[in-house]
Amino acid sequence: MMNHQLLKGIMLCSATFAITSAASLIRTNTSQASALTNTELQKVLAPKKASYGYYINQYKSNTSTDVTPQDNAATALFNNSFSKYWDPASNGTKLNAKILNENQQKSVTISQNQTAAESLRSYLSDRRDSSYNEIPALGPFANAFVRDADAKTNFTAFPSKPWPATAKDDPSSGVIWASDNSKLGSMVRLVNLTASQTYSSSGNPKKYFKYVRPFRQGPGINMNKYLVAVFNATPATDYDFPSGHTTQAFETALIMGYTLPQRFSQEVTRASEVGYDRVLVGRHSPLAVMGGRVLGTAVAAAVLNDSSNSALIKKAYSNAQTVLANKPDKNAADDYNNYQTNLKNYDARMTYGFETIDSKKTPMSVPKGAEILLKTRFPYLNVTQRREILYTTGFKAGYPINDDTEGWGRLNLVKADGGFGKLLTNTTINMKESSKPYSKNDIWRNNVGGQGSLTKAGNGTLSLEGTNTFSGTTIKGGTLIASNTHALGSGKLNLTGGTLKLGTGKVKVQGNYAQNAKANLNVNGTNQLAIHGTAKLGGNLTVSVKSTSAKKITLLTFHKRSGKFDKVNVSSKQKHWHAKYTTHSVQLVR
Repeated sequence: MMNHQLLKGIMLCSATFAITSAASLIRTNTSQASALTNTELQKVLAPKKASYGYYINQYKSNTSTDVTPQDNAATALFNNSFSKYWDPASNGTKLNAKILNENQQKSVTISQNQTAAESLRSYLSDRRDSSYNEIPALGPFANAFVRDADAKTNFTAFPSKPWPATAKDDPSSGVIWASDNSKLGSMVRLVNLTASQTYSSSGNPKKYFKYVRPFRQGPGINMNKYLVAVFNATPATDYDFPSGHTTQAFETALIMGYTLPQRFSQEVTRASEVGYDRVLVGRHSPLAVMGGRVLGTAVAAAVLNDSSNSALIKKAYSNAQTVLANKPDKNAADDYNNYQTNLKNYDARMTYGFETIDSKKTPMSVPKGAEILLKTRFPYLNVTQRREILYTTGFKAGYPINDDTEGWGRLNLVKADGGFGKLLTNTTINMKESSKPYSKNDIWRNNVGGQGSLTKAGNGTLSLEGTNTFSGTTIKGGTLIASNTHALGSGKLNLTGGTLKLGTGKVKVQGNYAQNAKANLNVNGTNQLAIHGTAKLGGNLTVSVKSTSAKKITLLTFHKRSGKFDKVNVSSKQKHWHAKYTTHSVQLVR
């Protein structure tokens, strides 16, 4: 993982910030914002057209025939970013010397400050096929993938001595990263369709920008000692921007994450780490790997949106779910299993510590078709809701490379994996138990704000882990688990059906609480529901109590109460527990 001591030294602005709420963008003259209407939401989420149109419609224009931004969308993708820092004409002119000089210095600093583990990892990332590099992010599914995809690499450790200038890496030596005739052949074919085509290539925009690699720009780059001769032997026309390994890593990661959404954020995190590895090993600069992230993300979305690929996409998803998803190795190493750690690392690699250089007030824009990246991760949401997730988890404006016209650079896909950042409108989700992952069980890990409310419907289970401030909660079906004291937001709670389960010690309801006859409240002896307003009780109360010496357990507190639970079910080895209603609480006593 990333060297955090180094990050502290070089990364000045690596935290994400929620973008300005859509409500405030529309209602700038109101003293109290309200939830957006559907019409207003559609306006906020509308895609923004770039000079080339929309990338998902123009992605096949990325060819070697014409690499200019007038005719090549992959080059034009950077019209609003790298083209403002560097003009490739007349042997190159620095249009923003400050940012390019800082980019070079960051390359030096990062390459000179790495752990032994980072040195090995970045060496392997350089030598292996770019798609193979994403296998470790599969975690408990990695071993099964290697076996069932017939995945191969020549590189597992440092060599005994530095490689000569003629040394070959996996692709150039003819080693195929995985077999399209294997048990996971459809999944492999979709990865190859995305990451190994002319339109996938960063080589075409590289030919246009002609930006020299950092180890050729000046002294100080600490090239991996086993690869110095290999690097120096590459032609001078082997350019820096954008990074090819990073581009392919994101193309591969997003296809693996689409077909196996159980590892979506882990795959994307690893892709960003591959980019970091390119700087560590001495091959690329931070701006180049940031550009690779932008290009790779756009290409993956384009391939998934192309209707001519729909049959293969369905086969690949089914392939991964039937062959791979049921084979987790719970004892396997998993360096990417912590969401908060992944998010911290990903956020840092979104900016590499560069300060903002453009307007911080540019509204977030969700590219046309970008929501398809979340289709299998959130199968119970509609297209608009997936776009809203991307919008409300988007990165702050103004940082280098990230502010392309459409918005590919500001997509924070690890944060998007954690659910909404805000509820901009009154939002109903209908989770239905099915064979699709996350339709039956899901977790929203973000702190969810916004003026909209949440209605949970369907028979699936949703856990809320964030410190939430959205405007209220209704449960109509299934189970909602409150795993944070403030999980239920800032408003009232209506329990009209299904179950509210308390998943932490104390859960607060900031407004009134109403539970009807068809609903169930599920608590245990260590939980307490603290209702700031009035409690209107009914339906079922289910309590599980471990052995305790206590004679009284407070389950609910409130300002006022009307009604009682229709039925109280107590599960405990200790007998004689029963509910007691007081002026401001419901207790379990014996």
